[in-house]
Amino acid sequence: MSLDSITEQIAHFVGTFELTTEQARWRDQYEEFVALRRKAELENLEDPTRIEVKAPLKMNPGDYDPISYKFAPLKSDLPPPAVSPGPVEDAVLMSNPAFGPDVFFPETLGFGGGVQFNVILKPEFIHQLIGSAVTYTVQKIHLNDNDVVGEGNFRDAEALMEQGQALKAVAMSLHAVSTPSIHIQDYQSGEAIEQLIEQMQSPVTIDIEGVTVHQFHGEDATGIIVNGEHVDEMPDFLELMPEHHKKDLEEEEDEYGISDDLPAEWDQSEDQEFEDGHSIVAGGNFAVNEVAVTVGWVDAPNIVVGGQAVNLTFVSQVAVVTDVDQGEGAQSKTQVLQASDISTEANEAAWLELNVAEDPEQDPIVSIDWISGDLLVTNFIQQLIDATDIDHIATEITSSSTVYTLGDNILTNVTNILQLGTYYDVIIIGGDMISVDVVTQTIVFTDNDVIHGAHTTDAEDNLVMNQVSLKTEGQDSHTEMSANLASTVDLQEVDTDALEDALLNDPMFAGTELIRVLKIEGDLMQVNVIDQVTMLQDDDDVYVETPGGAEVSALGAGNALLNAASVTKMGVDSVVMAQEGEYSELMLHQASMFDSPEDENPELINEAIAVLMEEVDAPGNSEHAPGHSKLTPSEAASIDDGLQSMLA
Repeated sequence: MSLDSITEQIAHFVGTFELTTEQARWRDQYEEFVALRRKAELENLEDPTRIEVKAPLKMNPGDYDPISYKFAPLKSDLPPPAVSPGPVEDAVLMSNPAFGPDVFFPETLGFGGGVQFNVILKPEFIHQLIGSAVTYTVQKIHLNDNDVVGEGNFRDAEALMEQGQALKAVAMSLHAVSTPSIHIQDYQSGEAIEQLIEQMQSPVTIDIEGVTVHQFHGEDATGIIVNGEHVDEMPDFLELMPEHHKKDLEEEEDEYGISDDLPAEWDQSEDQEFEDGHSIVAGGNFAVNEVAVTVGWVDAPNIVVGGQAVNLTFVSQVAVVTDVDQGEGAQSKTQVLQASDISTEANEAAWLELNVAEDPEQDPIVSIDWISGDLLVTNFIQQLIDATDIDHIATEITSSSTVYTLGDNILTNVTNILQLGTYYDVIIIGGDMISVDVVTQTIVFTDNDVIHGAHTTDAEDNLVMNQVSLKTEGQDSHTEMSANLASTVDLQEVDTDALEDALLNDPMFAGTELIRVLKIEGDLMQVNVIDQVTMLQDDDDVYVETPGGAEVSALGAGNALLNAASVTKMGVDSVVMAQEGEYSELMLHQASMFDSPEDENPELINEAIAVLMEEVDAPGNSEHAPGHSKLTPSEAASIDDGLQSMLA
C-alpha cells in the first residue's frame, strides 16, 4: 500500500533512527571485544577466546542415582511368530545379531547371519473428520454520483430517486416466491423447506400488461434457457458488452492478455494530452454482482436415509428497465438478457474399480466416522448494488477541446467459495437428507436521458443481464432399502460393532477391500441461497451551447449491468435409499418489464408501471415485495468482514 509523503518521511526517519541506534550499540560491543583481544595479545594469554559459563547448581550426592534397568533374556524355545492372513502385504523387518545387548536369537530359526520377522499389522485409516461448513456473505455497495454542472431547468433528482425505489419494489413483487430465509434454524426445523415447497407448487401468477413471464418446471427447466427460449449456447457477457467498455478492456490488456495491476489513468507522471474535440460522458457505468460456489463436501455411491430425501432447486430472475430519451440524437438501445443453465452430469465413483479384495472370502475393513448431530453445508450470500448516476450539466463550450466525465463508475461485488471434503463408500443418515439451491436475481435500470445541444455517440447502447449456472456432478437414483441396511439407521456410536456386523453381512459390499462409512445421527442438510440485486439510475440532463458551432458528443448510455451466479456441486453417482421416500422439485422463473419507445405498446407498459407503483405504500415497503430476511444478533456478529466460515 502506498503512503503519502508525510507518512513516508516519518517512516524513513524512524527507520534511520533505529539503524543509527543499533549501529552505536554494536560499536560499543566491538570496541570492548577489540580491547580484550589486544590485552590478551599483550599478556600472552593461552586461550583468549575462551568463554566461561558459571552455573551454580547444587546437587546433593545420592539423591539422583541412575535408574536400574535389565533386559530379560529370551527363552531358547521361543516359537516363530505366526503368519496371519491379511488384506495388506507383509511388513518385513531385517536385523542382525548385534540388535541390542544380550539379545538371544534361537539357532533353530535357521536364518543364518540375519533374522527376518514377518509382522502383520491391522491397518488403521486415520483422517481428519469433517464437520459442518457454514458461510455468510453480505456485500453491499451504495453510490450517489449525482453531479451538477451549471444551472438549468433540470429534473428533480430526489423525485427520480424515489421513483427508482418504487420501481425496485415493483421488481421484487415480480418474483414467483418470497425471498428465502437465511436462518439455519428455519431449515433445521423444516419451516423454510415447507414454505418453499408450498410456494413452488403454487407460484405467484403475474398477469399484467407489459410484463413478460416465463416459467418452467421439472425437466423443462433444464438446459440453457435465454429469455424463455431453449438455446444451444450461453450468451457471453464480455462479448455483448457496450463498445464503451470494450475499448477500456482492450486498452488495459497487456501483451499477455492480462490486465495491469493499476489502471492506466493512475499514471500521472506526464501531463495528459487531450485530443481535439468535445465530449461528455454521463453514462458508461459498470455494475456487476458475481458469485461462484463450488461444493464437494460429502458424497457416496450408496446413501441410506432414515427419513425423507428432499431436493429443491429454484431460480427466479427479474429485470425492470426503462429507457426513454428526449432531445436530439438517436435513442439509446438496451439489451435485456435473462439466461439460465441447469444441468446434471453422470460421474461414476472412480475408486470402486480399485476397491476390490484379493481374496473374495475375506471380510472387508470398515472405517466409520460418526457425527452425533446434524451435518450442515450451507452458503448464504447476499449482494446489493444501489447506485444513482443522475448527472445534470448545462454549459457553454468555447475552448478547443473539452472533456466532461460525470459517469464511468465501476461497481463490483465478487464472491468465490470453494468447499472440499471427503468421499465415502456409504453414508447412513438417521434423519432427512435435504438439498436446497435457491438463486434470486433482480435488476432495476433506468436510463431516461434528456440531451440538447449534443449528439449521441455510436456506443449508445446498454446491456442488462441476469445469468445463472447450476451444475451437478453425479446423478442420483432411488431404490428401496433392504432390511439389513434399515437396521443401521437408528444405531448410535455405542453400537459400532453392530454397524460393522450389518455392513459385513450385506451382499452390497461383498468382495470389497475397504468400506468407508459416514454415520450421521441427525440430518444431512446442504443449502445454497444466493440473492443478488443490482439497481442503477442513469437519468441524465445534458444542455450544451456552442457559440462557435463545434460538435459535442454525449454518452448518456453505455452501461453494463450483470448478476452472475454459478453453483457447482461436485459428487458421484449415488443410489439413494430413503425409508420415507423422496421428493424433488425444480422451477425456473423469468420475468421482465421493459419500457422503451421501440416496444409495440409502450403506453401499456407505462400504465402497468404506474399501476404497480401506486400499489406500493412507500419505496421498498410493498406487500407484494417480500423483504429480505434479517440476521439474528449472533449471526450478524459473525459476518463483520463479509465472509466467515464455521467448522463444527
